[in-house]
Formats: sequence, C-alpha cells, structure tokens
Amino acid sequence: MDHKLKILIQMQELDDVIGEKEILTRELPQELSSMKQNLEDANNQLAETSHLLEENLKTQKLKELEIRSNKDKIDKYKNQLLTIQTNKEYKALNSEVSHLESLNTGIDDNLIELMEEESNLRTELENKKAIQKKADDLLKANEEILKKKIDAVEKEIIEIRNKRNTLAKDLNTTLVRRYAALIKNKNRKAVVFDENGTCSGCHYKIRPQLVIEIREGKKVISCESCGRMIVAKPFE
Repeated sequence: MDHKLKILIQMQELDDVIGEKEILTRELPQELSSMKQNLEDANNQLAETSHLLEENLKTQKLKELEIRSNKDKIDKYKNQLLTIQTNKEYKALNSEVSHLESLNTGIDDNLIELMEEESNLRTELENKKAIQKKADDLLKANEEILKKKIDAVEKEIIEIRNKRNTLAKDLNTTLVRRYAALIKNKNRKAVVFDENGTCSGCHYKIRPQLVIEIREGKKVISCESCGRMIVAKPFE
C-alpha cells in the first residue's frame, strides 16, 4: 500500500479517537450541569416546603389568637348577662355569645385541617431534606472528579491532534485540505474502507475497475457517491 494511504488511515484512526473524546467534552459538562441543576431544584423545593410550613404555623397562631379573643368576649358577655335587666338586651347579648361560639367551632375545624396539613408538610419537608442532601452529596463527591476528567480529555484531544498534524506533514497540502474538508463535512469520516465492493461510508456500490485500483493501493481513490477516500482494509 502506498505510503500516503497508510498515513491517511492512521490520521483517520486518530480522528476517530478525537471524535469519541469530543463526545465526552459535551457529555461530562452536561453531567456536571445536571448535578448542579438537581441540587438547585432540590434547594428550591426544600425552601418552598419550608415556607409553606412557616405560613401554616403562622396561620395556626392567628387562628388560636382569634379563638382566645372570642373566648374572652364570650366570658365578658356571659358575665354581663348576669346583670342585664331587660329581656331584649338579654336576647341580643345571648345571640352574640352564640355567634362567637359558632365562629370558634368553625375556627376549630379549620385548625384541625391546618394541623393535618402541618403534619403532611413536616413529612414532606423531611423527604425534601433527604433529596437535597443526596443531591448535595452527589455533587460534592463528583464535581472535582468530573472537572479533572474534562481537563484530561481536553488535553488528550490536543495531544492526539498534534500526532495527527505531525502525520499530515508528510502529505501534500492539497490532500491535507481535502482530508480536512471531508472530516468536517462527512461526519468525521474522510477515509473509509472497501467493504466487499461497497463504500463503508455511504454503502455505494463501487465499480469493479475502482475496486481493483483500491486493492492495488497505489493512489487515492474517491467514492463516486459521497466523495470519501476509499482504501483497502489492512490485513489483520
């Protein structure tokens, strides 16, 4: 096989590795970002549940104060009933006592609902705390590891590119530019193999004469369909 074809195959092998590494440069930051977002969401949900619990407890206190105020009024009116002289005043005051007692009954019912809600919120709060802690622990355990992996992958890509570029120095400028254009425009596949008479890049049937020339390995042959450089598979 011609020397330049061997170089092209080696360059493609390196570009295949670069492609895999570049996927990692997208996936690893996304993984880190996802962990950070999960923690932010957990913090927000925990804060929201805490706020709801605080509001519930404030409402309960207000209801309790309202009941106490009504009871004070009831006691006051009941004492006044003992000194009232007219039947009309007695009925009016007694009606007010009944009204306040009815109000307190309704407030008591509301308080029971609020206490049930409080119990549910406390349970939910503990669950949210557990979720938040898990998200926080996960981020703390993996943030530095992922950052180091990202840095390592980026360094590896630079090293592999340098190796590929060193190989490219042995090729003429026109061929290197053609290779680079194919890498850019053909899904990172510039060099493909003859797979039983078909292009492994686009599966186009190769003309018999071209198959012969590809297998002779004396020059660069392009696929008549996708334009990629087709070479014979090296012997294992």
